[in-house]
Amino acid sequence: MRHLTSTKQIERGWMESVLFPLCEKLRSRGYMRDALDGKAVYCLFYEPSFLTRTSFERAVEILGGAAYHTEDASQFFPVNTPRYVDNVVGLLASMRVDLVVLRSSESGVLDTAARADALPIVSGGSRDDHPTQALADMYTLRREVGGLDGINLAVVGRLEHRNVSALLTGLALFEDARVTLMPFSGQASPDVVSYCEERGVDVRVADSSDPGPLSEMDAIYLNGPRTLAHAELLRSRGANSLRIDADLMARLKEGCVILDPMQRSGDFDVSAQDPRLAFYRQAENALLVRMALLLQILG
Repeated sequence: MRHLTSTKQIERGWMESVLFPLCEKLRSRGYMRDALDGKAVYCLFYEPSFLTRTSFERAVEILGGAAYHTEDASQFFPVNTPRYVDNVVGLLASMRVDLVVLRSSESGVLDTAARADALPIVSGGSRDDHPTQALADMYTLRREVGGLDGINLAVVGRLEHRNVSALLTGLALFEDARVTLMPFSGQASPDVVSYCEERGVDVRVADSSDPGPLSEMDAIYLNGPRTLAHAELLRSRGANSLRIDADLMARLKEGCVILDPMQRSGDFDVSAQDPRLAFYRQAENALLVRMALLLQILG
């Protein structure tokens, strides 16, 4: 794999037989410490990011390489528009950068960068896809639940988002997966839902104000509202009433885990202290997945 710009590129065989086993080896802190010695990765982000950018930069550093970034490239001349991203990628290649992690919500930017083929391009998130987050979430579910075939998963919160689209697309690789969508606002992409249903995923919609269906789940995936103000507006309308408290945790299956790909910002009311809250393990798994992916492309 030279470029990874879409979750649809991911093959189950490669993921399970190559990438995830490599992630397990990388849990040993000394494993392949200098594998990317002399390599340079540039995070070209046209939107600010905390977790994804930090995760990639730390992955490079742990493996002995060097990481560089623009936190919000739209603020810097002359790269302030991704319209000429092929030129920007060419410039980075001329400065002996080895790989670019690119984030942009403008249509076609990732494909344009990959077609230039000046150096490998990895998506750091597009408008409606986030393949490395999907890999991290699937890896986490595999470790936490034991597998994804037959999984019963609830997705709660903001559904019109790249994290949700990417995860649903990834779940289409597995047999008999069941997904219950519980929106606070918006709906999951109809194209993504159709893609999943055509490949055998059972997709249903439930009322997020009724936590009853959560008691049947193997895992719950939280995806927060756009901003804290948005979360407070939804809460004032009764559309964001889910409380992750001791009472809810007592109603869940013993092995049910709760995931959240984003940092806490007042989006969900989380007061429980429970080992089934897998937020930090999920973040560590994202780091390991990105380390393994960089090794696959550059190692």
